[in-house]
Amino acid sequence: MGLVVLLLTALAVPSGAAPVCSDIPREVCGGRVFAEAETTVSFVQHDTGEFEAGIKALAEEFPRYIRIRTFSEMLGEPALSAGGREIWMMEISDFRAPELGKKAVAVSLSVHGPERAGLEGGVRYAEDLARWATDDPTHELRNGTDPDSIGIPVGEALKKVHIYLTNMNPDGWAEGDFINGGVFVRGNANGVDLNRQFPTKGWTQVAYDPLSQPEAQHWNELAHQIAPVTAGDLHGELTSANNAYADIMYPAGQWNPLELAKEERMARHMASNVARYFEEAGVEIGAVTGVAGMKPAEYATAYDIIGYDDSGFMGDFLTEQVGAIEMDVEHLLSHMVPNSEWVAPHEDAHIAAVRAEIETYVVEAIALETVRVRLDLGRAGYLFDPKIVTSRDGYGGPKPPQGVRPAPYRASRMRFFRDLGRFTVDPLRPVTLARVASGSLRGLDSFVIAGNPFRRGPDGSAVARGPVIRALKRFVSRGGNLVLTDGALKLLPRLGVIDRGDVARTVHNAGHIDIETFEDPYLDGVHTTASQTYYEVPLGYSVAGDFAPHFTVSRAAWEGAGSKPIAHVNDDEARIGLGRVEMGKGTIGIFGALLPDPTERFDHFFGLADYAVTVAGAQILNNMISFN
Repeated sequence: MGLVVLLLTALAVPSGAAPVCSDIPREVCGGRVFAEAETTVSFVQHDTGEFEAGIKALAEEFPRYIRIRTFSEMLGEPALSAGGREIWMMEISDFRAPELGKKAVAVSLSVHGPERAGLEGGVRYAEDLARWATDDPTHELRNGTDPDSIGIPVGEALKKVHIYLTNMNPDGWAEGDFINGGVFVRGNANGVDLNRQFPTKGWTQVAYDPLSQPEAQHWNELAHQIAPVTAGDLHGELTSANNAYADIMYPAGQWNPLELAKEERMARHMASNVARYFEEAGVEIGAVTGVAGMKPAEYATAYDIIGYDDSGFMGDFLTEQVGAIEMDVEHLLSHMVPNSEWVAPHEDAHIAAVRAEIETYVVEAIALETVRVRLDLGRAGYLFDPKIVTSRDGYGGPKPPQGVRPAPYRASRMRFFRDLGRFTVDPLRPVTLARVASGSLRGLDSFVIAGNPFRRGPDGSAVARGPVIRALKRFVSRGGNLVLTDGALKLLPRLGVIDRGDVARTVHNAGHIDIETFEDPYLDGVHTTASQTYYEVPLGYSVAGDFAPHFTVSRAAWEGAGSKPIAHVNDDEARIGLGRVEMGKGTIGIFGALLPDPTERFDHFFGLADYAVTVAGAQILNNMISFN
């Protein structure tokens, strides 16, 4: 979708702004503290005291359900922003119910100053919850409209969850106050983007000086205190790659099959919940944006939505370091355009979306504990790779950023298969290269080789290649399903499928494929926005250039062998990254970008992930293994 163009008319807004009716009577605010968008004339102001007065009014009116504290109060010491401002936390729960056993839900609202959707929707939804719990405790909270969605009465839900809503960048927000010039600023008072400040695994962008800003330090400490959490980080965007008003984004992380299922479920439910809220609120996206066919919400990885990955994202930190099931959201035109201009139809849509998103976090926090995963992949095995990379090798750069203590790690791609095997009906069998050569693949339906198959053992020993190749040929010709990923595609010439020069290693800015058809069995259940197959940053690959490895084969050679191309790479239709070929009674499937070795080439002061497979990447591999 191209840039949505708005004709914005400057509003004559009084310095008192919004209305936020912290005092009773509240007729001008429709009986609320935070008025709905159609009766509001500006974003909630910060330095005038409007926000603080509003949340204090809610806490005073609904003491059973709303509590407000500053970060300083929560940490027991001064914990201010770079500009010396207090950072407020709104807590929503039934505080008469026992705290033990409650699920924590933590949502960051508008960490970037101009991206106001999160804060504007967040304060209103906090008020919704308190009013419903007080006046209509049977009001049902839902996590969407999908067949596996559920509803739960708000009175019951608030006995089971403890919600934390915060805006950790009061400095960038306050710059948008009319008394301060009326232009929101992305970073804090030091001009630093706080969403690049967090300790994320893999490549460390030292230039961001992670954890140097007080806001990130405070949130890092608090997030660990309230863990485990279901979490979210709400943002804004100028355009949408998926033609959606709310772009729901998976964070980057190392997830086992159960965690992948929870992430996929949350994204899918959230998209349907935004659509539900829009319908119930009467929000017509085409009328709001002037763009026909725009979807209320869509979901994919951040790379597939905003076009890049980076180091230090808050969402990645929450999932990698705090263990959260987490989802980020970008909201269209909650951004530098229109910045401080209040456009009521847009803000009405932003607020409706955020209400739906927070409601999804709340219900999912309760429901996720019921998710179960049991994968029927048949009788499958994988080639065991002995390679391990450890922090004894160093951390890439000469020294960590000031105040950062490097994290120890011991990383191996084989952890992926060990984790996968915990959730399969039949055990997933590790097979050494020597045992492959001796014919131990009998009894297996499928066999996976990820990466270089002829790695030397820790003692420097090697296995003769001829017996291995002959064993693999026998396995496939007798009906076996051989799956080759990453560097294992180099086996194709030895197996007689294509010539040696038809296989190539290329590098790109993210692990991904460009899918040509979603109708193939390899793509069963894969969402149609999918492209990214692995997250490169947690594995140590810098995004300051093209470094993420991919293995591909020539389309001409692949098709010439009677093989089926399913996806190419990086808009290069001449190179195939996902495909399938028949050999004898069996099948060889290739997947060129999924499980690369973690790299120690670049700075990585917060450790390395063992693997970083996306929801789509894992679904594709499972389909390949179970293919017959």
